[in-house]
Amino acid sequence: MDWGHVLRRLVHISSPIFLIYYWLPDPLWVGGPGRQVGLVFALLLTLAFETFRMSKQLQIIGMRPYESNRMSAAAWAGIALVFAFLFFPLEVAAPAVFGMAWIDPLCGELRRLKSPLYPDFPKVAYFVLVLAVMTAIVGLSIGVLIAAVLSALVAISVEKVNTRFLDDDFTMLVIPLIVIAFVFLVFGI
Repeated sequence: MDWGHVLRRLVHISSPIFLIYYWLPDPLWVGGPGRQVGLVFALLLTLAFETFRMSKQLQIIGMRPYESNRMSAAAWAGIALVFAFLFFPLEVAAPAVFGMAWIDPLCGELRRLKSPLYPDFPKVAYFVLVLAVMTAIVGLSIGVLIAAVLSALVAISVEKVNTRFLDDDFTMLVIPLIVIAFVFLVFGI
């Protein structure tokens, strides 16, 4: 069993825990920094570690071999989460975070198994997941339905793209996030 692969999947599916950010006090403690400052500080620490790791070409358990000389998927996900949390409300960020966290590993497993279910099943799963999250947070409406459809199509499309310069953990969160925000804006959600 590849424990690095298992660890990578477990970290991925548990990443919605970071949505707790929206419930943190602001400031973080009496007289302390605002939660946004804490978030940016955490990102800077992550990027400093990532710079150190790349300069030493350290291989951390769970990392793919090709990540030894480029920014890791975890760092890309961290950047995407900070972008989401700093600029978007929970109603917009939560569906995109859940979609990236749970559907990206599904895509990876189906591709690894060369399953004929890829990419159609992940599109449907993403749609159902984000529709459920959005409905739980803001209620069901035509705008929510449209946001779920469009974000599912976009998310799975960008997940397929493999580039050295951006990881799908970033694009699969940020691009659907922007789509959801735009649709919510248009429909006044």
